[in-house]
Amino acid sequence: MLAASAVVPAFSATNPFMDVPMNHWAYDAIGQLAAHGILSGFPDGTYKGQQQTTRYEMASALARSLAVVDMTKASKQDVEMLKRLVVEFKDELEALGVRVDELDERVAVLEDRLGGWHMHGTLVFDVMNESRKSASDSIGADGKGSAKFDEARLWFERTFGENGDYFFAARLRNDDTSYARFDRFFVEMPFFFDTKMTVGRFNWALEGDYKISLPGTGVWDGDQILTDWTFEGFGLTKNFGLGMARIVAAHPSDRWTANGQTLDTWMIIPQATLQFTEQFGFDIGGQVLLGDNAETYPILADGSLDDVHGEGDFSFNNLWTVYAGLRFNFNDAVSLKGTFYHQKVNFEHVINDNGTLRWVDRGYFGSNYMVDDANHWSAIIDVKQSALKYTSLWLEYGQFKEGFWANNGGAVFYGGLLQESFMNGKQIFDEVKYYRIGLGQEWNDNWSTYLFYYGYDVDVTGQGAGNGSKKAKEFGLGVQYKLNDYTTLGLNYMHADDDGGRTGNSKEDNVVRFRTKVTF
Repeated sequence: MLAASAVVPAFSATNPFMDVPMNHWAYDAIGQLAAHGILSGFPDGTYKGQQQTTRYEMASALARSLAVVDMTKASKQDVEMLKRLVVEFKDELEALGVRVDELDERVAVLEDRLGGWHMHGTLVFDVMNESRKSASDSIGADGKGSAKFDEARLWFERTFGENGDYFFAARLRNDDTSYARFDRFFVEMPFFFDTKMTVGRFNWALEGDYKISLPGTGVWDGDQILTDWTFEGFGLTKNFGLGMARIVAAHPSDRWTANGQTLDTWMIIPQATLQFTEQFGFDIGGQVLLGDNAETYPILADGSLDDVHGEGDFSFNNLWTVYAGLRFNFNDAVSLKGTFYHQKVNFEHVINDNGTLRWVDRGYFGSNYMVDDANHWSAIIDVKQSALKYTSLWLEYGQFKEGFWANNGGAVFYGGLLQESFMNGKQIFDEVKYYRIGLGQEWNDNWSTYLFYYGYDVDVTGQGAGNGSKKAKEFGLGVQYKLNDYTTLGLNYMHADDDGGRTGNSKEDNVVRFRTKVTF
């Protein structure tokens, strides 16, 4: 008894799954994967409090773990254990609404990364017909049809190092607006204090839990508001019991240029994802843009504006944003989420409508008041299809204060037309209240459909005929057919109406798009 009392505390301190039944082989498998840092337990150091673990609980944790598995620490034996666990808990995973074939594909992809070169890619080709009433829209005119590559991506990957803990990736990309280029080129490697360093050109999009996502190829479902940048610099990742912390120090690679010269703008993004319990999670982070006279659109060397982007752009010395997100999961299928962003801008100068510079701390900009701080918040109900049987449901309500600066305009107004009407580059002209409703249906392994409706109440000020409340809207629907494991076909429709915009001249866009997506 004395010997046992000495051993048990030490064992409990090192084993994150101490109440998994000891008579099941999965205990040893999960324990080994946890010891290697590939799978993580719950914050209290046990598998699930003091309750005896059920097969369903183990299957649920396995599905979540495979979504964030750290393969930089895995061996071939570890991957074999993951595959065996998926087979063992196949029935429980399917009962939980988890697609076992998708988990199999996930494990297969992880296995491919263990040594040697791996190449894969996507090709997206669109045939479109657009009825666009916005004369300034460069995408298309009224009744214009087009056939074009939306994008083509080719990945080159290799895992290397004595322990297989180095990972290199490069992505060659071409789309309808640019030439072919390597928009990803980075290495992940072990670093001090059990951290992982990423160096090179990479992308971390850290707000994915709060972004609407609908099934279907070609769906218009927006971007992430703040952190979806391509970085050129360094990133550090640290996994710990409660979750994960990250920090980026880099130039944004799609940063602004003036007269052929890159502006001296640095970006710092710290972020932490915390999972206090199985139900409750919390995200907190920030973004700092530091630069001497960093423009949202370029100013040429003679002080004039870039002709491409026209008049009415501003510059700043720094822009600070802090944000927080809350996630509460009632169960595996229903969750309540919320976000809050606060932003502070230190303006360098504002450009008058005639192209001259006016130095201000806070002042009148074209037809808008340039505010030096702004907020954004949202509240979200996310219901998976497994709860409602026939459809998933996304309900979102939120507000942007006048002057909020968003990296991705598509995260605010998804349709293109509304971005033109109510945004200046990356900044929102006016106060916006909005709601979003999204429905997504996966009928079987081949067919899926979606519908969405987004409504906006925009408080337009200082623009003559356009003054007042504008009831802009966007809605759309789509159907997708998975021809085989490599080819997916999507037919999509979207309508946008700016209700007169800021000028008082109402514009509407209608887009029909047939998309072919090939993965290989």
